[in-house]
Amino acid sequence: MAETAAHLVDHVFPEVPARQWVLSIPFALRYRLAYDSGLMSKVLNAFVRTVFGELRRRAKELLGLKSSQCGAVTFVQRFNDSLQLAPHYHSLVIDGVYAADGAGRPEFHQLPPPENEEVARVASLVAEKVDSLLRRSGLGPDDDADDALSRDEPGLATLYSSSVRSQIASGPNTGGPVVTLGDHIDGDGLDSAATPRCATVRGFSVHA
Repeated sequence: MAETAAHLVDHVFPEVPARQWVLSIPFALRYRLAYDSGLMSKVLNAFVRTVFGELRRRAKELLGLKSSQCGAVTFVQRFNDSLQLAPHYHSLVIDGVYAADGAGRPEFHQLPPPENEEVARVASLVAEKVDSLLRRSGLGPDDDADDALSRDEPGLATLYSSSVRSQIASGPNTGGPVVTLGDHIDGDGLDSAATPRCATVRGFSVHA
């Protein structure tokens, strides 16, 4: 992890401000994302493209930039702080945009921190895009979606399902709640209504 961080600092990210954007997923979607890597990538694509679109919109509105480029690196995490199965995304996004200067060279333009309303717009757009993606993939609420994990690996499917629900998966207390101690510091434990730059729409939680 330290080597990856050093590589990003030394060779990937320019010396400009960056902001962490985090997307947490509705409980109903976590089980499938945990084993469907293709869907995991598509949801990530929808998230990053939405954040980039918001940055470009603000760059045009605030700075008059008609054409700009963004940059980000994302890490997919599969568990929350209590080791419960909870796939989510941490994106380190350049906090601004690049646009060509008079000589055609890239010039960085920093943007002010997003307002709460702008984070809420990102959450709303992500929810809409992912819902549309699921319907196109035959994974909507009215579709009889194939559960490949339950069919091919029933034992692992049971563990995944129990972990998502925070239930004990085996033994004499099967189905009972998992007891956790200490503070909850993951995104699910934050009150989006009271936390700055945080919004939740239909279970999709975005923090900036």
